[in-house]
Amino acid sequence: MSHLMTMTMDMLNIKHPIEYVSGVWKFERTPRKGIKVRSTPDHLLHLVVSGSYLLKNNNRIYEIKPGSVIYYYATEDVEWLESKETVVFYSVAFKSEFIRPLPLESRVFKAVRSTVSAFEKLYGYSICQDEYVKTMGIYSSLLAILMDIQKYTSVPDSDKQKDKVADIWNSVEQKIRTEKKFRVQLNELCEMSHRSRATLIRICRKSTGESPMRRIRSIKMAEANGLLHFSTLNITQISEYLGYPRIHEFSREFKKHFGFPPTRIMNKRLG
Repeated sequence: MSHLMTMTMDMLNIKHPIEYVSGVWKFERTPRKGIKVRSTPDHLLHLVVSGSYLLKNNNRIYEIKPGSVIYYYATEDVEWLESKETVVFYSVAFKSEFIRPLPLESRVFKAVRSTVSAFEKLYGYSICQDEYVKTMGIYSSLLAILMDIQKYTSVPDSDKQKDKVADIWNSVEQKIRTEKKFRVQLNELCEMSHRSRATLIRICRKSTGESPMRRIRSIKMAEANGLLHFSTLNITQISEYLGYPRIHEFSREFKKHFGFPPTRIMNKRLG
């Protein structure tokens, strides 16, 4: 007489952490000084293969060398202060709401051997002619890079409280982006975070180095810059998307922030 054994299985409902990969590149930059640029929207990673330079980002100055990994998030101001030699680096841009932005103090770090290998494979797959191999290879290599980064940028126990502070502000920024609340006021930010004005201001300054409203303005302008460069929206549509009642208000604030009107980017994009 046979007996039937019933096994219960826990079903997993795991979504892919990467929504899409915007691009994978290998750049070569000749010696330069005082060059100001802006990073791409969402997450951006660089691995320097050869050459060195001074980098200014988030009010910090870094000496970048071969093997340095640089992380950017959500269109940041970047300045190459000086490079006396040609710099070669890999770059990958991707969108993920699952992956938490790295804290400001962990944006530049030394790659381990497996990370360097994963970047090399990532670029190799990006120029592969077989679309299936290309897609699977890019995602698997990127996930390997992110797993490495998680290991050697993990937060020590002594910094857990500091990390919780960053989490609070990061959750506010995430809500602003997902709900498109780019014209939010300070009292609304307090409601989002369930914190008092004084507490929220302190948390934001510790996490970003800026006041809440200044940070929101930076986020809004970064979003505008990204949309102008990488979307198919026109200036009127971008203005409406960001919550401006009139297009000239958007144009005025954009020019005040960047030093030039949004039409300059739009005209260049349209050729």
